[in-house]
Amino acid sequence: MYLLSACDRFNYGDLLFPVVAKHELSQLGHYQFHNIATIASNLYECGALPTEGYKSLLDYKNLPDNATLVVAGGQVLNANWSRLISFLRPFYFKLYQKFQGGWLEALAKQLFGRNQLSFPFMPSAPELLSRMKLVYHAVGGGIPKERHLRDEVAVSFRHADYISVRETDAQRAIKNNFGLNAVLVPDSVMVLSDIQPKSVLPPSLTQPYACVQFGFHKSDGKQEIILNQLRKIYRQQKLAIGLLSIGNCAGHDDQLMVQWIKKHADFPVHVLPCQTIDQITSAIANATIYIGTSLHGVIVSMSYGNPFVAVNKAVKKVQAYTMVWAPDYLKGCVPFYKIAAATQQRLSSHIGYEELVVKQKKMVRESFKKICQVIEK
Repeated sequence: MYLLSACDRFNYGDLLFPVVAKHELSQLGHYQFHNIATIASNLYECGALPTEGYKSLLDYKNLPDNATLVVAGGQVLNANWSRLISFLRPFYFKLYQKFQGGWLEALAKQLFGRNQLSFPFMPSAPELLSRMKLVYHAVGGGIPKERHLRDEVAVSFRHADYISVRETDAQRAIKNNFGLNAVLVPDSVMVLSDIQPKSVLPPSLTQPYACVQFGFHKSDGKQEIILNQLRKIYRQQKLAIGLLSIGNCAGHDDQLMVQWIKKHADFPVHVLPCQTIDQITSAIANATIYIGTSLHGVIVSMSYGNPFVAVNKAVKKVQAYTMVWAPDYLKGCVPFYKIAAATQQRLSSHIGYEELVVKQKKMVRESFKKICQVIEK
């Protein structure tokens, strides 16, 4: 079995997809796993699974018979080569910012995908599809606008044995463009609290705290507003402010926001450990409330039944996801200037939502069972 995700860079949610998929599928059968990303990588010290590069999928003579390729999750639909590669190295990200467009995309497609397919997570190479069963699992994203690219990826979707998506925008796009009914399921990381119960995760701080995370590029220009809002939360809610970096890779650069807030805060702040997946999970799971721009900060908070404040409606995937899956009082993203007010409101409204958590975990596991049915047919 081949698991495919963007897990070759230290971005928390992306690293979790193959970890969760391997754990859950191993409960259902005995499978040999190949973890595929755009490049070969080894982030073992972070708690991640090593990856094989995408070209191993295109080495057709060495692919086993009757193999299954599982696109294992994430905002991967319509993600092109140059954009994905830009997150691997700071130099690549600067190159992408300066030269993004046709020639850079053509170069990345040739170097990393042997010029065989335009979208790595919407696999359409005829020889690949002729050799492998294909599954889309709890993915998000969109569909290409250009007609010739839509025609290319249509082949991939129509070849798929099972398609599930994590939000209604993707479900609607697949239906409208290809006439296919994708199953709506929560993000697979929703089951993380069963894999890593809070009881095995040591608290990051010894006092009640708000776990605060902001992507630098999603918050640039809003630093002073964020600082003012965190000061209010510290004073009004009597919560310690714990600063967390989730996206520790180019193009996300959460650590830059942590450094800026720490430097300018005139109230106590604490930098939470974030060198491993488990440290990040612990920081979110043990928090009184999570506040930030990360979708998987939100999803992991939900997995542990915690309240959260998702920030910035411009982060469309967070807005879309919470409108589908969050409890009513936690739906949607708030603007930066309302962070403190939303924190007070959501803490006062929080009474727990365990039934919703149990229901969504069951939906995720039913989806993994359908994947096993595809593998075994």
